[in-house]
Amino acid sequence: MPVHKSINLICLVLPCLRGLVAYFGRLQLGLVTWLCVMLMAMTSPLAQNSVTGMRIGAVTVDEVPGLRLVVETRLPLQAQLSLLRDPYRLVIDMPSANWQLGALPQRGDLNIGPAGAYRFGSPQPDTGRLVIELDQPAVPVRAFTLPPASGGERFVIDLINVGDTAFMVAAAALKKSPDAKFAQPPTDLTAVISPTRAVSQQMKLPKSKQAMQGQQTAGSGKTSNTAPSIPKRKNRRWIVFIDAGHGGKDPGAIGKSGTKEKAITLAAARDLAQQLAATGKIQPILARRDDRYLRLRERIRLARRQQADVFISLHADSAQSGKARGISVFTLSDTASDKEAAALARNENKADLIGGPDLGAEDPDAAGALLRMFQRESMNQSSHLAAAILKQIRDMPGGDRRGHRFAGFAVLKAPDMPSVLVEMGFLSNRDDEKNLRNATYLRKLNSRLTSAIINYLSYYGPKL
Repeated sequence: MPVHKSINLICLVLPCLRGLVAYFGRLQLGLVTWLCVMLMAMTSPLAQNSVTGMRIGAVTVDEVPGLRLVVETRLPLQAQLSLLRDPYRLVIDMPSANWQLGALPQRGDLNIGPAGAYRFGSPQPDTGRLVIELDQPAVPVRAFTLPPASGGERFVIDLINVGDTAFMVAAAALKKSPDAKFAQPPTDLTAVISPTRAVSQQMKLPKSKQAMQGQQTAGSGKTSNTAPSIPKRKNRRWIVFIDAGHGGKDPGAIGKSGTKEKAITLAAARDLAQQLAATGKIQPILARRDDRYLRLRERIRLARRQQADVFISLHADSAQSGKARGISVFTLSDTASDKEAAALARNENKADLIGGPDLGAEDPDAAGALLRMFQRESMNQSSHLAAAILKQIRDMPGGDRRGHRFAGFAVLKAPDMPSVLVEMGFLSNRDDEKNLRNATYLRKLNSRLTSAIINYLSYYGPKL
């Protein structure tokens, strides 16, 4: 192309380029300005979530009375929960939340068991904190969100007292899962319906020494970072729930000499209860004192109702091989440690079929996020108990060579207490069957179990 034509073309294009640059420059400036406005809006108090109301009411969970707390917010809330003691309290941290509760005092009485008082504040500019002071070791067993009704978005927490060990398990589980999500309501939607009343400024302020101590700023910052410690036992004795496997119309395994498992487990449970009580440190509670049938979930319900610190289920099964012998200690797991453990769990779980369908039983697999979280922590504690037992039975026939095993035993699915199943021997083995029929042998075995339980509770349980 000739030079003069190139110069002419450049002269024509340059003004256009200058116009485009100016246009996109203004566009870019406008975009930056818009982003700045949006960021300012997002960080302004108006764009944050707001707590607009609190409601309380009575609720019953698994036949245990408790408290329902409803926090109403402008936007859906995802809170962080933690449990602390000295005094007992539930701490609810709400990110990007401010308080718009009108004239409601920052501290006040609740006086609906197990809650005594509340206080709220902001430990950090972008965090709201609500503290519920508890007069019992109560734990949240449900936490879920609901869409607006007459007020704003609702975050619901149900608290019940199921004992010191349950509090310890729940506190540890919540600390390990600070980002847990609580969204889905209970599968039983009727559980959502519970009358509540608004927490209002007319409620009288706390006057007790404990409540006055709680008047420290709710946002002190130290609260949520304090490690949950083991609560102190008030009745000075641990509670051990002893579950004699099978019973009534469910005989369990039957030995080569006709020995019924249900008779062996009942005799062993009675003797273990006597030895535990003789220590002066334990209150033993038997699932059954006679030859009666109990569903698996009912055994768990009984133990939780008694606020047990340990759940131990005694069994004496059979195996395909007559050579199999010795003691096994099982804990709960979704995945079985081996095929034999899986088969044993399937066989034990069939015990409920003898009584027909249990229409009133809660499906543990359908439990809420909180109970599943607590169950994982109780499984960890159960492993410590299993290890303590195995350490004590090394010189028993068969010793500890079968070791710690695990499978999906329904009877071990308590969400808030360490639970183990002890297979004391195999009725399909003549030597084991002979030993299990011998009262002296059972006393020796139960002596080892007593030592193991005491050692476990002394280290991990509530302090006496």
